[in-house]
Amino acid sequence: MTIRLLAIITVMALSMSSFAQTKDDAVNAFNKAVTLASTDLLQAVNSMKESAAIAAKVGPEADTIGQMAQEQIPILQYNYATALYKEKKIDEAIANFITVRDYSVQYNDKSTQAKAEDLLPKLYLSKGVNEYKASQFDAAVASYAKALEFDSTMARAWLNMGLAYKKMDKDNEMYRAMDKAIEKGLSTNDEKTVESARKTMSDDLLVSANNAFKKNDFNTTNSQLEKALLYNDKNPEIYYLQAVALNKLSKYDEAFAQAEKGLSVEEDTPAKKARFYFEIGNAQAGKGENGNACASYKKAAVGPFMESANYQIKNVLKCS
Repeated sequence: MTIRLLAIITVMALSMSSFAQTKDDAVNAFNKAVTLASTDLLQAVNSMKESAAIAAKVGPEADTIGQMAQEQIPILQYNYATALYKEKKIDEAIANFITVRDYSVQYNDKSTQAKAEDLLPKLYLSKGVNEYKASQFDAAVASYAKALEFDSTMARAWLNMGLAYKKMDKDNEMYRAMDKAIEKGLSTNDEKTVESARKTMSDDLLVSANNAFKKNDFNTTNSQLEKALLYNDKNPEIYYLQAVALNKLSKYDEAFAQAEKGLSVEEDTPAKKARFYFEIGNAQAGKGENGNACASYKKAAVGPFMESANYQIKNVLKCS
């Protein structure tokens, strides 16, 4: 027998073997998958896929077992991905939940698809948090972006992305992400995230304003504080620095107004409010309202502002 003839016979034998698969083979593969499900989920998935493939080749008589196998494939894959997540293997879990989603689409399992698509953004968020803690800020931003691909309304992902950008000194990107965190947080009633984003923004702008103030750039100081107030209008530190900057710019009416707003949100003690009365006095003195300024300085003559206020009272305005 020639080599060519042997090759032909071998191919024919393989073809006959392929066509020889029966419904029983599909059932056996299915049962094998069920047994493996308690010990080796990944192999169980593969065996269930084998059962579905055999059933498809056998034809109508194996439709029932084929349908049963197809229904189990996304579920077993979901269980496998879940096990990886419980073992804190985040990257592997993500990859396998993506496979869950793909199988769910392929086999029309909308319930398992929904569960996978609900978990994936949360997994990417967790991955990003781990990367952020490891100072891998570029990677963290990428993970948060992936989370948002699955759920663009996830306010927490926008917030965390903003924090990562802050670490990278990318202010424009940080502001955009924080504004998105506030927008999405408001639309989803995520008050905690909205509060965190607003505080982060107002604090950052206050720092920027302080830096400008130290450089005697009072216009920039004021503009940064105006932005800060859009995020937090209950912080007395913002109003105080703004009153000081406005007085430096000889914008006395505006300084007076901001100092009064600061008084309304400051702790209700004479020592805490003294600084605002001092700036009110400065604004009034700047406008030539010496009598009113004297009254304000007297209220400011408490605690750390006592010496400065008394100097204005006794040596500058010579109040009676």
